[in-house]
Amino acid sequence: MDSKKLYFRASLLTIFLLASMITAICFGSIEIELGNVTDEVTNFLRGQRTDSPNSMIIFDIRIPRILFAAISGAILSLTGMLMQTVSQNYLADPYILGVSSGAGMGAVFCIITGVAQIFAPYGVYVGAFLGAALATVIVVHIAGTSNSPIKLVLIGMGISALFSAFTMLEIYGSKNEAQVRSAMFWLMGSFTGIQWTMIPIAATVLAVLMIFIWLFRHELDLILLGREEAQHLGLSTERMQQAVVLISSMAVAVTVSIAGIIGFIGLVIPHIARFIGESRHAVMLWFTSLIGAVVMVWADVMARSMFAPEEVPIGILTACLGAPVFMQIINRQYKDS
Repeated sequence: MDSKKLYFRASLLTIFLLASMITAICFGSIEIELGNVTDEVTNFLRGQRTDSPNSMIIFDIRIPRILFAAISGAILSLTGMLMQTVSQNYLADPYILGVSSGAGMGAVFCIITGVAQIFAPYGVYVGAFLGAALATVIVVHIAGTSNSPIKLVLIGMGISALFSAFTMLEIYGSKNEAQVRSAMFWLMGSFTGIQWTMIPIAATVLAVLMIFIWLFRHELDLILLGREEAQHLGLSTERMQQAVVLISSMAVAVTVSIAGIIGFIGLVIPHIARFIGESRHAVMLWFTSLIGAVVMVWADVMARSMFAPEEVPIGILTACLGAPVFMQIINRQYKDS
């Protein structure tokens, strides 16, 4: 595709993302007019932040939440792209290695046992991250130096099933209804309680992920040609696979530990990015991250607005929206099969 068209489309996506993030501030259990939002932001930029309820809602609740939604959408979309590349399977998603199941087991353990309250407010996050790290270590250890994408996927499926079983066992063994409800809500994903302190962590992870993809964009393109062809051209597919697994697992672990499990974003967005842009990773990097951020921002708006003041777990919405889109994409790609 013509580079001018790519730049134009990327620019439009960037403008739409910024407009979406600003507009998203208005929506929630308490709606705020756009004019009031701009007034509060203007006062803040002048160093004259007010003590009004609107100011607290905008700066302490919604802006950090919206920023994290955009960042997490980009992270999940990019890791989904990496997983689809390294496994040579366009049905792969960020959770294919069992990282989300490990995080779920760790988080639910902290909630059910009360550890989350002891180490509040970070008990659930630490437990989820440790569970995700444990799943990653097991996958990397079992996979070893194998460069077989099929083996990697099957190991991930096994780890995912194992940790999911442990998670259900923890929930089944709990006699506290409030703890079970909290665990189930976390497993379905939510941006409730996102704070400013979480933004630098997520932003750093996204920056590292994007730098990695940019630095190894040519090697990732070679993998798309096939592993044998890539090896003939001098690429060590084993090391590349291990690097992708480690960087993707780290990124997913951080995101899932904070927001829970949010499905279909990493599966669907790379397909949309290929349709709008190109399959080259230098192009996919920007289109995938921008589209993922836009979709997650608006999914979060729907999650807190549809049944306000109640909030819908965002994982339910992404599944409801993503599944039909994914089926349509697959139907278009394989309509002649």
